[in-house]
Amino acid sequence: MKKRRDSERNQQNFHQQSLKAIVDVEAKLQQAFSLSQEGKTQQAEQICQQILTDDPQNAEAIHILGIIAYQVGKNEVAISLIKRAIEIDSRQPAFYNNLGNSLRDQGKLVESVQAYSKAIQIQPSSAEIYNNLGVVLQEQGKLKEAIQAYEKALEIRPDCTGSYINFGNVLQEQGELEKSIQAYREAIQIQPDSAEAHKNLGMSLLLAGNFNDGWEQFAWRWKCQDFIAGKRDFPQPNWDGSNLRGKSILVWTEQGIGDEIMFASMLPDLSEMGINVIVECDTRLVPLFQRSFPQIQFLSRQISPHPRLFDANNIDYQVPMGNLGQWLRSNEDSFTASNYLLPCPKKTAQLRQKYKNLADDKLLVGISWKSTNRDIGKSKSTSLKDWTSILSQGDCYFVNLQYGDTKSEIEEYVSDKNDISIYQDEEINPLTDLDGFAAQVLALDLVISTSNTTVHIAGALGQSVWTLLRLVPSWRWMVQRDDTLWYPRMKLFRQHQLGDWSHVFDEVKQALKSYIANE
Repeated sequence: MKKRRDSERNQQNFHQQSLKAIVDVEAKLQQAFSLSQEGKTQQAEQICQQILTDDPQNAEAIHILGIIAYQVGKNEVAISLIKRAIEIDSRQPAFYNNLGNSLRDQGKLVESVQAYSKAIQIQPSSAEIYNNLGVVLQEQGKLKEAIQAYEKALEIRPDCTGSYINFGNVLQEQGELEKSIQAYREAIQIQPDSAEAHKNLGMSLLLAGNFNDGWEQFAWRWKCQDFIAGKRDFPQPNWDGSNLRGKSILVWTEQGIGDEIMFASMLPDLSEMGINVIVECDTRLVPLFQRSFPQIQFLSRQISPHPRLFDANNIDYQVPMGNLGQWLRSNEDSFTASNYLLPCPKKTAQLRQKYKNLADDKLLVGISWKSTNRDIGKSKSTSLKDWTSILSQGDCYFVNLQYGDTKSEIEEYVSDKNDISIYQDEEINPLTDLDGFAAQVLALDLVISTSNTTVHIAGALGQSVWTLLRLVPSWRWMVQRDDTLWYPRMKLFRQHQLGDWSHVFDEVKQALKSYIANE
């Protein structure tokens, strides 16, 4: 009997020790996960490696190592580790969800969808996974399926700000503008300080032509991660629209070259107030802007701003250029579209004579077919093949206005087309010489381009310019109109279906024929 009691006591001790070991491992795993979420990846990794020394098949430890690899940008390593964790334990939805995240960042969208779908099979009540699935489906262009995924996420968790923002984004992309505005408002109602929702709401309102509310919401962009890096830290108070009589103001440009040019249309409004205006802008724009606005002082934007700009005694206010719209473009009537850029007249005349000699009296047409915008450039861009019906017009002489290295692209396109040629002027580099580029644009008769820097320069010069737009374009082009408030001689050609440029080019072809006939 004694031996039996000893055996039972030993078994009891073994179970207690085993249970304690399990509890210790769980505590360590929780600690490692928490540390990884805090960004303390080295400490988290050390704990996971300690666990794996005693238990090489611990799936959760391997999974956390995969999360750490994902956090530090080692996506291939992350995918390998998480797949290994799944081989050991295929019942964990978090494993598949994080695998989907890593695959998405690698651009492996089909595999990412498969991973999220598997996670949903295991845990169909997860709003997070449905939201992640929606993001990937949206990136694939499967907008209806993405909408369904976001709707499911919101059904499960109606208080999820992120899902409402994503829902609003995909609705806008599909052309459902009013519904997207409502989705952003829902997000703000849940989380009033959500800067991203306010910014997106602002852009949607501006797109819809609601300038008064749109500018106010758009001002939230400076609290968003994608804008913070571009914020300038000057000591002067922000201009709030108050009377500037007898004052001076520093205007600093923001976003891309096209935005700087478009927002520059509001600089004359400031000058007419009889105040001292100083503008910090892209170095490449200084010569063009200084000639165009001689009454304003322009300084090049540098990583470390010019010391003069920190003078709070002689500069009363500061304002990011886009914020001027809130005070100077509050409704359609406040827009005063005119040509306001002035390139070198001599350079313009020289280039026009040069092109006329080459063209043998044909219509001089500049073309630009793509955008290099990191986020939406692909959806705004076309291929030269799309332009064949335009470039086949025999009465036109086409000049390349596309910035970047396009030589091989053009050569490949025209190699088997005896009736098509595109002139490349090696004298002009649009990326480095914007003043020369402006002269080149004004030397032509007509510019046809997708929405990029070229159209902004052409529009600001007062050049005849035809802008080709995707279904739901940038907020600046608004909706359901073939002109724009920003530029006096611009005509807009819009997609009727998402991603379909064929109808756009049919319209441009007919418009070009009429243009030539009326010359």
